[in-house]
Amino acid sequence: MDKENKIILILLAVLVIGVFIEVSLTQKVSWEIKAVSSDIKDLGTSIKGIDTSVKNVDSSIKTVKTSLEESTRESFRRDMQENGRRMLLMDYTGKFSRWDAVTKEVDGLDKNLQDAMNHNSELAQSIQTFRSTYIPKLKDAAGKKDMKNFEVVWNETYNSCIGCHKGASAPSSAFEVLSEISNEVDQLSG
Repeated sequence: MDKENKIILILLAVLVIGVFIEVSLTQKVSWEIKAVSSDIKDLGTSIKGIDTSVKNVDSSIKTVKTSLEESTRESFRRDMQENGRRMLLMDYTGKFSRWDAVTKEVDGLDKNLQDAMNHNSELAQSIQTFRSTYIPKLKDAAGKKDMKNFEVVWNETYNSCIGCHKGASAPSSAFEVLSEISNEVDQLSG
């Protein structure tokens, strides 16, 4: 074989090896691209799953928040109903000079008002003003054991309750309950 043929043969061998390497590298790159593409698809699927999970968590949070708000409103309603009951007992026991019982009801009313403040932040300042104004007056009147003074203070407190309910746009049932309380006490005490 002459030198030229040898060179051509070597060049041909280099070319075949080059093509083989190029095909191998192209296949390897193609496999890597397919693997990356598959990873991207998997990542996309994972992101969709995460997005769905976030939406589910957000929905759950909204449900819990709504439930808590409803529970808080219901607790506030119960606090107010309990306050009405305490006002009735306070007036009734005062009319019969049961001053220890009056003091107990005033303390219970004060505690309920504190709870009500925690259940309705919009009315917290009004409730606090009511507490700081009327609870000391009621305690003082009960401490003096003066029925006339107590009746004046109780009526003032009762009227303030009605004024607050009107100012807060309370449901009409709240006014009916307050009126019933007043009528029941008047009937019971003769």
